[in-house]
Parts: sequence; C-alpha cells; structure tokens
Amino acid sequence: MGFNNRPIEELDTLVIRRAYYVLGVSIAGLSLIMINWLGLSTIMFGIMAIKRVVLSTVYYVVPMATAMIGFAVTQLPATFLLSRVGNRVSMFLGLLLNGLSLIFSTTSSYHTALLLRFLAGMGLGLYLMPSLLLILGWWSIRGLTRWVQVAYLSSITMLMLTSSLAMMGITQGTVLYLGIASLVLAILVLFTMKDAVIIKSVSIMAVMNNPDVLMVSIAFSAPWGVYLSLLPLTMNVGNYLGIIELTAPLALTPLLYRFRHSLKVERRKLLFYLTMALGAMIMPMGLAKAQLFILVIMGFIFTLILLLTLYLVHELVSPILIAQSTGYLFTVSSIIGSIIGVVLGYAVQYFGALGWVFIGILMVVSSLIYRMLKITL
Repeated sequence: MGFNNRPIEELDTLVIRRAYYVLGVSIAGLSLIMINWLGLSTIMFGIMAIKRVVLSTVYYVVPMATAMIGFAVTQLPATFLLSRVGNRVSMFLGLLLNGLSLIFSTTSSYHTALLLRFLAGMGLGLYLMPSLLLILGWWSIRGLTRWVQVAYLSSITMLMLTSSLAMMGITQGTVLYLGIASLVLAILVLFTMKDAVIIKSVSIMAVMNNPDVLMVSIAFSAPWGVYLSLLPLTMNVGNYLGIIELTAPLALTPLLYRFRHSLKVERRKLLFYLTMALGAMIMPMGLAKAQLFILVIMGFIFTLILLLTLYLVHELVSPILIAQSTGYLFTVSSIIGSIIGVVLGYAVQYFGALGWVFIGILMVVSSLIYRMLKITL
C-alpha cells in the first residue's frame, strides 16, 4: 500500500513520529555544536597540546571572539540561501564542520586552533536557524509552531548552561569521540530527515530594513559580547563556581517566558534599565572579593535581557520572518560583540580594575539606544 493510500489516522501518527524525530535529532546536533562553540572556545588552552605558558588576558578572550565571528558570517547565508536547497543540507554542513573542528581541536598550533574555533562558529551559524526552520516546518502541521519555537529557544539557553558545565569534564580524549558523534549525526540528518516546509524566497531587506530590529541588535551586542567573554576570563582563574553562577540562571528561561505577559513595564524601558544595571554590576569586577556575588546577579540580569530581546524582536516582525530576524539579531550582535570582547580583554589586561569600569560605562552607554526606539511593546 502506498504512502498516499494509507488511512488518515495512520498518516497522522507517522507525521507526529517524524516531527518528534526531527525535534530530537535537531536538539542532539545542537548539543554537540554548543559544547564545541561555547565550551571548547572557553577552555581552548586547556585541551590544546601546547607548552604551558602564562598567557595575557586578551588571549583567553580571542578564541571566543573568533568563534563568534565564525557564527556571525554564516548565519545569514544559512538562513536566506541554503534554506532554498533544504534546511537539512545546511544542518549537515554545520555538523560536518563541527565534527572536523572537534577532532582536530588538540592541535599544537595556536593559529590552527583559532581556525578551528572559526569553523566551530561556522558550524553553529549553518545549523542554528535552519534547524529551527526544519522543526517549525514539521510542527506547524499540528498547529504547535509557537510551542515548539519556545521549546527550541529554551533548549538553546539550557544548552548554554549544560555546555558550560560539560567543559569541566572535557579532555583531549573526549573531544575526538564528540567529533565522531557529530560526523555520524551529520550523515543521519542528511539521509534520514526531510524538509516539511522550505521557505523558497524571503526578502533579506524585509528584515535588514527594519530600523528597530537593527537598533535592538546593536544594543544587545554589549551584553552578548561581555557575557560570552566573561566565561573564558572566569575559567582563566580556575573559577568553576563562577561559571555555574553565570550560566545557572539560564535555566529559568522557560519559567520567565511563561510569565512574560505579567510584565507591567514596557519591554523597551525594562531592557534599558536591565542593561544599565548590568553595566553597573560589571564595574566592580576588578575587586576579587566581590566577584562571586556579582556573577550570580549578572547571570540573572543577562538571562532577562536575552529573553526580552528575543521576545521583542519576534513582536516586531511577522511570524514568517521570526527565524530570519533572530538570525539577523545574532549576526549583528556577534560581530559587534566579538569586538567588545577583545576590547574587554585589552582593557582588563592593561588597566586592571579601571578596565572593568570602562567596560561598565560602555554598557551603560549602549543602553541609551533603547531610549531612541519609538516602539511601545
């Protein structure tokens, strides 16, 4: 009996099974990529086969900044171009690059290691939005697009947490197996998954010409760049507890999203106040005794900023442009954020406690962008 001749009840069951399969495999692939992009970029010098030397502060930030650039330069091509030939093709390429980056991560060459960090970023850029589009294509059949979108975005924040925790157990031996697993999963994605919906033509200008989305992306760059740069800087002093404090609040994302409509303050104003507060919390980071207390508050504030930023951008565009606008947000934020991260490294290296004050002031200044927006969502 052919597929088209099966009873509607059986077809419905097959669609649901396929939808769950797509969701599960997509999150599994994202897990491997996040461990590489976030985790290994944070502890690159801990797994490289290089002579142990004392590195300056900026060197610990550069791998994360390089991974952010790789992420940024591939997001828009993956979302707007590769989606035309199928989202699973882009996901396959992302997992392939991720696997190669993992397998060769223990190189003894610093410049090769940076190239691998760039490939790790490319892997995430090729994978993130196409995988979301693939999932939405399958689950939209059941009218569950909003639920699955929230579940997937929540999984991203949860994977940031689990990736930061996993880095404490990653060794030179485990990265090889993670790389092989990524290559195997790439083959599964290419040959066992199908596109339910492929967006053939979406105007890039429909997203890029929205001034509010651009301004929100620029404003988000400072929190995004500083937060990601704090992870390797924290690991530099062996502060595993600090890593947990920075990332643990991300686990609250599903709960915070659940009560998003309870906010009595305009989101634009709330983002303004939160970004200013994050800048104020960064200023005393040069005082070692205050860091543990500050990190947990900073982690919570950043979680709120990330959630509100995503929600605000999604409210500014039509549903068909959600994935594209999210990709555009992270593209702009990662480019500017990587620069801010390097500036952070140099500022702390050469000015010490005053460097943290400078970065805090930069964050406060960036919050003024929200005052320029006319939106009232």
